[in-house]
Amino acid sequence: MGQQTAKTDRWTLALRWIARLLAVLAAGLFVFFAIESGGRLLTELSWSRPQGWPLLLVLLAAVTGVLVAWRWELVGGALAVAGAMAIVGLVVWGSGLDMIIGAVLFALPIAMAGILYLVCCARTRSATVTG
Repeated sequence: MGQQTAKTDRWTLALRWIARLLAVLAAGLFVFFAIESGGRLLTELSWSRPQGWPLLLVLLAAVTGVLVAWRWELVGGALAVAGAMAIVGLVVWGSGLDMIIGAVLFALPIAMAGILYLVCCARTRSATVTG
């Protein structure tokens, strides 16, 4: 049983680092976006459009989720997945179904990181219970 636990730990560790790399990618893209065009866009954002302040706040919550998951995988992973789904929903709501592919591709690194964090959390908890 010890060998199975060690194998599970290696897989969990690998998945965790893949999630962390995706988190850095998502956070890096968000920081790049904020620096590149944040000042200009902040003055143009509106609460009345789904792609205004609501989308920015959901994006900020999703990126915060992938970073929080470095410490608390369950909370951060859930926040990241919920944020990624909300990003897709807000983009589709504001622009129509023809933007769904772009919205999914935009939210994909955040969603994948969140899902991987949740998988790591489940694997760690099941190893703790059975080990």
